[in-house]
Amino acid sequence: MFAFVVALALSAPVALAEEEAMKNLTTVTWAHAVNNKTYLEAALASELSMLEADVVLGHITGKDGPPIPIMAHPPATTSDLSLGDFLTGVAQYNNVNAKQKGVKLDFKSIEAFEKAQDIIAPFSKPEVTFPLWLNADILPGPIKATTKPVDAEKFIQLASKHPRAVLSIGWTTNYGGNITEGEYSREQIGSMLRLVNEHNVNQTVTFPVRAGLASNSQPVLLDLVRETSSLNSSITVWSSEGDNVEVDRLRALILTMGLEKTYLDVPHELAAKLHLPPPTNTKN
Repeated sequence: MFAFVVALALSAPVALAEEEAMKNLTTVTWAHAVNNKTYLEAALASELSMLEADVVLGHITGKDGPPIPIMAHPPATTSDLSLGDFLTGVAQYNNVNAKQKGVKLDFKSIEAFEKAQDIIAPFSKPEVTFPLWLNADILPGPIKATTKPVDAEKFIQLASKHPRAVLSIGWTTNYGGNITEGEYSREQIGSMLRLVNEHNVNQTVTFPVRAGLASNSQPVLLDLVRETSSLNSSITVWSSEGDNVEVDRLRALILTMGLEKTYLDVPHELAAKLHLPPPTNTKN
């Protein structure tokens, strides 16, 4: 009986906090490149909400055999952490902690996603409740990006086998350094909408967009989210260190889109300049 009362006492404020986060997605916090055991342990011990990690085909350090999905960012092809061990570690943490950690798996090739299907399956079952995002850059984007996108049709088809997962689909980008201006074109937005419609996507979708480009793209991004509203769609604004970002325009985009429709994954310095409404204090 005592354990049950304690569980209720723990779960009530956690549930309220999660409800508040859904009203203001910009308060969700991120760990990046959780691609080895040390980073995974640190991220699980932190207060961060979501663990973003990269998935490639490669080998566990010191082991031979066929390539398997591992946690690493190209061009690396070795790691001390496999995708299976990463997901198991997060699940084990969530089994004994009231405040759940979510994961965003960033697949760098369609081959990695194909070989990950059986590994992901146990964690995408309805009874598993922690957030699971499946991410890839599936279309070429601004500004004349040359990075090869992940095969769009195959990615969407395979992701549909995991209906509880959030489908996070975006564009490759060429921005930063000497490139300080640009935007998402109406054609690029239209290509994404056609993919979503032609493949009858019916799971929650978020569209990752680069802050410096998104800040100049408010009309088309509003159209994108409006046209996909039946999928509980959102945008995830991200930025690399040093990207040129028009802060006032980005703030206007976020507030116009709505805090309940905008995840924010940008460097702390940029986030502070946005002066967004703070999280609501949850009373116990």
